[in-house]
Amino acid sequence: QQPRSIDDFLDSAYRHGQSQIHYHSGPASTFLYILQRWRYHIVFLALGLANSGDSAEMGCTSYILSSSNFQHDILQDGNQDGGEVDFAKRGAAIASAHFGGMLVSGLLSGVLADVWGRRSTLLLGLTCNTIVGTLSAMARNATELCLLRFTCGLGLGMVISGVVTLSAEISPPSRRGRFMTLVASCYTLGFLYISLWAVIVFKGSGSGNWRLFMFVNVMPTIIAALLVTLFVPESPRFYLCRGRLREAVE
Repeated sequence: QQPRSIDDFLDSAYRHGQSQIHYHSGPASTFLYILQRWRYHIVFLALGLANSGDSAEMGCTSYILSSSNFQHDILQDGNQDGGEVDFAKRGAAIASAHFGGMLVSGLLSGVLADVWGRRSTLLLGLTCNTIVGTLSAMARNATELCLLRFTCGLGLGMVISGVVTLSAEISPPSRRGRFMTLVASCYTLGFLYISLWAVIVFKGSGSGNWRLFMFVNVMPTIIAALLVTLFVPESPRFYLCRGRLREAVE
């Protein structure tokens, strides 16, 4: 018997899951069938939501900077009415802080994914962004928000590393293009999601509760973290590279 590649096993597992649908009856079996039938779709929906959460975090800054309430609370000198709004220093620092975090994370997250695992790296990034995103809604000044946005950038880099690698390594080769396109398209959905909420929260005047906006912004990341925890497996290629053959097969 000729050796089989990882892709052969992935394709066989996918086709086996589809073929089992004809051999079950009863409510419990029907539920298990539905779960198995849509397993890959749920897995890649979770990865897509993680990707959407990344883009939402990246796109939210431009909206809060245009909010008059944010300018008063964070950018205005002394937070006093009539004070100068500091876009040049505070605004620029807040807008660029997450890119600095992404630069650092981009250099390190790939190594972390190879050592610790793709799924673990993804979950670490999602957990980081869930906490940091929530804390950002409670920031009291520009310094706190800059530090939080930088930390958010660290999480963004880990999420990107985990999503891209897992999408490629757990998708069956016969459907790889389809599943990876689904995950990639969710990046655009994240921008659309946050744009819609900007219209709702800030309305036409640019006023509105920017703290509520920041909290709503983190919701895709929270949902993605739950789905990844429940449904997304570790990459079998990672297990094989670490010599953990039984876990790779399972």
